[in-house]
Amino acid sequence: MENTFAPRYAANQLTTGKHSCKSCISKQTRSWSNITTLPSYDSFTFTSNSMKTTVRRLTYVPLIPPFVRQMRTAIYYIIPPLSLLTNSLSIAVFYRMRRRIQSELVLTFVALSVVDTFALVVPVRYLFATISKKMDLYRYNVLCQMTYWLSSSAQVCSSCLILLYTFERFISVRYPLKRAIICSGRRIRVAVLCILVFGLASQLQYLILYKYSDYMGVCSVFSRKDKHLNGYLKLYLQYVFGTIVPYCCVAFLNAMIVYHMIKYRKQRSALQASNMSSEEKTQRSMTIMLFTASTYSLVMMTPLMISRAMDVGHMGYSTGIFRLYYAAFYIISPWNYCGNFIFYVIGGRQFRNELMDMLLCRNTRGKYHQAVDRMQ
Repeated sequence: MENTFAPRYAANQLTTGKHSCKSCISKQTRSWSNITTLPSYDSFTFTSNSMKTTVRRLTYVPLIPPFVRQMRTAIYYIIPPLSLLTNSLSIAVFYRMRRRIQSELVLTFVALSVVDTFALVVPVRYLFATISKKMDLYRYNVLCQMTYWLSSSAQVCSSCLILLYTFERFISVRYPLKRAIICSGRRIRVAVLCILVFGLASQLQYLILYKYSDYMGVCSVFSRKDKHLNGYLKLYLQYVFGTIVPYCCVAFLNAMIVYHMIKYRKQRSALQASNMSSEEKTQRSMTIMLFTASTYSLVMMTPLMISRAMDVGHMGYSTGIFRLYYAAFYIISPWNYCGNFIFYVIGGRQFRNELMDMLLCRNTRGKYHQAVDRMQ
């Protein structure tokens, strides 16, 4: 918002805000002619050539190095196609494994692959915008709101789903005999549904507060009051309860999983029981696969959590913290939504075998019979 005034100076007199007249035009005071910038909270800017005063609010944004911006652009070109490919392969492999592992786990993995794909809607929008301005989703008010809503909701759902299958693995390792009761198929399905509802409902402020401005060419919140409201909602619902709390729980559960697996191995060595049943081998392979995937996700999201903890609510970014947040949000965290497939392959022998069977067009190797499902 700009207000322009044309002050004129009479001899030895300063007249402000009046219309120009021939009698009023005179020499300009030399000290005023040198004024170019007057720093303040609102940053008023003065132009001295024509003595027109422009009142403009400036926002301080720390400088981002050019190579970091280029890296962000390259990642935005790489991540969306890679995520679509890897998550599609994960869905296909887990669908083939639906009769060999617990059906509730298949539902969790498929839901995680879907939300990881939607979490990268913003980079997809960037790709469309580089192809043509007419394809830019932000140019349409509804699409700009939907883009932010789907992206943020999918990120919240992703972290909660990772917590869900990490909790299931902890129960399988710590209480293997109670796993069928605590993590029954019905409870897992209800938990997945609640996570999806929570993720979508917790980010509704994007559908209400965000607007597209033709004048500024951005999709954002413009009212000062709405900005404060959106900042607090984003801080607590998206970052605290949607990111920090789930990943802190994942870190704790992973530590407990490692502890109990080592303890179980020592007990087997003391009993001289070297042979493991096929069921135990399957569960151990599944635990290693999911532990590796959840640890990878935790590592990718840790820089973002640290940067948010260093400046809660964006109350006064320093240059270093802002650059850390920029790198964590735009460069590091997007890899979280396309890397699970790689660690499924590395950590899961059963997943690798099923993937090779699918690529070589082989039939599935058998069925996984669940005594609990027959009882239910």
